[in-house]
Amino acid sequence: MAFRHRVSKTLVPTSKQKFIHVAGQEMVPSQQLLLRAGMMRQLSMPNLLTSEHWKKTGRWESTGQEMFKLRDRKGTDFLLAPTHEEEVTTLIAKEVSSYRQLPIRVYQIGRKFRDELRARSGLLRGKEFLMKDLYTFDVSEEEAMKTYDEVVLAYRRIMKRLGVPYAVAEADTGNIGGTHSHEFHILSRVGEDSLLSCASCGYTSNEERAIGILPTTLSKAATKFRNKEQVPLWIESLDVVPRSSVRINPKFQFGVLKTTSEDNSAQELCTLVAVATSGDREVNEVKLSKAIGKVELAESVEELKPLLGEAKVDCMMICVDQSLYPGQAPMRPKDMDIGETLPEDLSSLVHSHKINSQKGKGLKVVYGDYHNCKPGDGCPHCLKNKGSHEPMETTRAIEIGHTFMLGTKYSKPLNAVFMPATGQAPEYMQMGCYGLGITRLLASIIEASHDHKGIIWPEAVAPFRVVIVTSEDEGCVSAAENVYDVVHRALESRSADVILDDRSETTLGFKMKDAELIGYPWMVVVGKGFLRTGKVEVQHRKTGEKWTLAWDAIQPFFQERRL
Repeated sequence: MAFRHRVSKTLVPTSKQKFIHVAGQEMVPSQQLLLRAGMMRQLSMPNLLTSEHWKKTGRWESTGQEMFKLRDRKGTDFLLAPTHEEEVTTLIAKEVSSYRQLPIRVYQIGRKFRDELRARSGLLRGKEFLMKDLYTFDVSEEEAMKTYDEVVLAYRRIMKRLGVPYAVAEADTGNIGGTHSHEFHILSRVGEDSLLSCASCGYTSNEERAIGILPTTLSKAATKFRNKEQVPLWIESLDVVPRSSVRINPKFQFGVLKTTSEDNSAQELCTLVAVATSGDREVNEVKLSKAIGKVELAESVEELKPLLGEAKVDCMMICVDQSLYPGQAPMRPKDMDIGETLPEDLSSLVHSHKINSQKGKGLKVVYGDYHNCKPGDGCPHCLKNKGSHEPMETTRAIEIGHTFMLGTKYSKPLNAVFMPATGQAPEYMQMGCYGLGITRLLASIIEASHDHKGIIWPEAVAPFRVVIVTSEDEGCVSAAENVYDVVHRALESRSADVILDDRSETTLGFKMKDAELIGYPWMVVVGKGFLRTGKVEVQHRKTGEKWTLAWDAIQPFFQERRL
């Protein structure tokens, strides 16, 4: 069945309301009609956002330094849009009131702004970029999950059509939130993301989220690591690391965890956190924060001072990673006394009298998975399903898309509700959000598809599928015009699929080099030989194949290669 645009599948929130005034000013006719026809809403999804909705969801504080915050001349808080969950949820909350209006899918292609700490590599990581966003609203978690699976499948089809190596990885939901998330990657050696994957079952996960089975044989880096600093040696003396057949000395990284006081006072509680891993493992900040809360990490005890500021440490916590007791069962948390004296490095940072007065509670010890997985770790799916230790491999990749099952993370604080079919109490809409980075995708495709001559565009996204180049000879220029018409008819598509390089000031050789640099998938060469033989040469950029075609063979050749 041919595709048809349908009003029933389109958000057209018309209104009978007479819009007359806004912010104390009388509306002009265009304002009134755009609002009544459902084509415009005040503060829908602009680039400059108010802080109101972001403060309701808590993301004004939690997003961190990546957000561009500013104030207008009146002192009102604004931000440059890094994403639009709050705005689109507010929009739908005002327009939808019944289950009959759901499901809804709304999308946009627009600019986003993020204050990247290390903006680099051109379009791969910039402070301003283009993105395609899709936001979905469903009546139930089950229906929202169906929608999620449909969009993930659609994204997979997009990746397949691109024709470049890609991977879909389980991912952390991060600051956007939700319960379910996948990242879409183009594989590239310049990628900033590390993916761990299993060749046996296909399991793939971002390094931040990957769960691996620790090898039974320890590496040399794990068994030979030794601490020399005062504080780590003091922590080791507390004997909180489980004993095993092979003694593994812990490596420590320190951080600060700030939490609200139990008595709900304005004062924050500062916890000094020491994360202990084996010598060959690094701390995974995502896993750590999910386990105990958002921790600001430092490379040393000395570097904790700027994180604390004027505050002092109220309590201490040691997070003992599984890499220090491989193969052993998980251990329960415990509270410990830390003795009357603290190492010099710590005594200046803590409320010593507070910690020492908490008999049996001065130090909390917790055990868990706080490390980054690495190549050679076992696949958790294969262990569960087959009972085998299948080693995972690592791949560098560029993230170009992300999908999130949001649930009610935004609909609850922004009161996006609908009346269900039962007609009883209103229910919160179940949401999902899905993004494709357009500018990053552009650069990622080139990273994955180029050679010493230039770009090799996949046909699905090439600016033009076919370029026709011609020598400066007048007869060839005239013939190239006719070739253009033949190819265009053969492809039965928009004229944008074919372009004619008719520059008169450049040679045929120069045009051909340009065509290879730009990366058109197909090149038709109308050289001086055409005047003698009536034949053109067709070149395929990706494979380097060449065909010599007579005039009547051009149209059927390209008809066979329609997308």
